[in-house]
Amino acid sequence: MPKVKGQPKQGQRARPQTRKRAPAPVPVEPARADLTSVLTGFVMVVALIVAGAALLGGSMSKVGDGVGNAFDSAATGLGFSVEDVQITGLGTDVRRASLVQQMSGVAPGDNMFRADPHEIRRQVLATGQVTSAHVYRLWPNQILINASPAKASAIWFDGESQQVVDSTGQIMEGLSARDYSELVLLTGVDAPQGVPTLLQFLARATTVRDRVSYAERVSRRRWDVKLRDGLLIRLPADASVMRATDELIALENATDLSQRSLARIDLRVAGRTFLEPLDEQGASGTAAES
Repeated sequence: MPKVKGQPKQGQRARPQTRKRAPAPVPVEPARADLTSVLTGFVMVVALIVAGAALLGGSMSKVGDGVGNAFDSAATGLGFSVEDVQITGLGTDVRRASLVQQMSGVAPGDNMFRADPHEIRRQVLATGQVTSAHVYRLWPNQILINASPAKASAIWFDGESQQVVDSTGQIMEGLSARDYSELVLLTGVDAPQGVPTLLQFLARATTVRDRVSYAERVSRRRWDVKLRDGLLIRLPADASVMRATDELIALENATDLSQRSLARIDLRVAGRTFLEPLDEQGASGTAAES
């Protein structure tokens, strides 16, 4: 009988057939909310708000408000809301720091994405309380404002006491005038308000700066500057002081004004500087073209 290929020989047991194992199932990772999913969800929320406003006949301003509110809510939910506003650089001047924080336009709970450092800096400088400011967003929830306070620049005698005034015209609380005797003395009602203009004049009028005895605020709008040798310089209203300064410098360069014996220099009229010699006090004065 012919042998059949693959059959076991006599006396041998047939080998049991083995079954192939099924491949192990691929593990399924749990779904995670990535940034794309969050943004997609946010876009859908915005779309629903716009559609709802359209169906209800709402105006576009209401749509804008709704979108803004949704954006703020989303930022808060993700942890991007302001929790702390820190003011540094102002030392122990609590009043000034409080005003800077108040006027910065940002407060705890605000959307961090809306806290524009450039806009915050602009508003801080507009307070007139500081000479410089740097604003930082410390993600995810802090705003840092580093400001430089104005320096002591003058002493104001208000009729009763002397107070230190900074370069922005603010009273520097807690400082003793005795420690700043080298600063220019101011008199007159509301004199501190005109300090920035006076300092600009003195910074440019170098022949005057080191000879000042005191400066008197007149009618809350302009300055009379008295020098130690008795010369009185009458400045115009604050808005015209730079014009008057240019005319004074030009006249000084042309006539060596500081070497003349004068009782008064009147710069209040544009283009005409009135000079009063010491021996003609009480006269109308001589007009000098400038």
